[in-house]
Amino acid sequence: MSSMNYREPFERPHPIHVGRRVFLAALGVGVAGLAVGAARLPGLNLLASAFDVNGFQIYTTSGIPTLNDQNYSLTVDGLVAKPQTYKLADLLAMPSTKIVKDYHCVTGWVVPNCHWEGIKLSDFLARVQPDSRAKYVLLSSADGSYTESLSMDQTQLPDVLLGYKLNGAPLSADQGYPLRLVIPDMYGFKYIKWVNHITLSEELQIGYWEQRGYAVDAWLGPRGNYGYAV
Repeated sequence: MSSMNYREPFERPHPIHVGRRVFLAALGVGVAGLAVGAARLPGLNLLASAFDVNGFQIYTTSGIPTLNDQNYSLTVDGLVAKPQTYKLADLLAMPSTKIVKDYHCVTGWVVPNCHWEGIKLSDFLARVQPDSRAKYVLLSSADGSYTESLSMDQTQLPDVLLGYKLNGAPLSADQGYPLRLVIPDMYGFKYIKWVNHITLSEELQIGYWEQRGYAVDAWLGPRGNYGYAV
């Protein structure tokens, strides 16, 4: 990857962040929309316009951590031959992949043609040499509460990234700076932000939203179960 001048982006003034209680209320509207096959509902439109940041509604579990290229690190451990801690500069020096995919929130709204750039997760995991016993990849966030998980098979999808750019610019703080999961075949709650710890494990540990009723395998559309547990 070519070198670039990477700095922590400034935060937009007064972004609005939606906590879990509002998110769960919004989910009821989104699930209703999915159930009836409606692309947009009046209530959903009002909600989207109220909490919109560059087309995305911003949901948090416990606030936004303060991260920069000096204090950020990503630790990989568990069932790997080469446990490692990476600084941001190490990650940015790795080969990068670019994809263009729509982003789908489980509440029903979509951001089309998102240009993501990052490290292909399968390539990243190959660096630490997973043990044959590893069945799951467990991800944690620097916010101290957001967690997610994928099966090893899911990590091998070619468009699953540890993303650090969106639409040609470094992620903003509210979009997960400096690193978030990108998995376009699943709903947006799987795109864990501020990823700072990855553990490979024999056992599944379900993530923050899954503990609250969301689907572990949140495939989009008819492939899956629309993101919520049934």
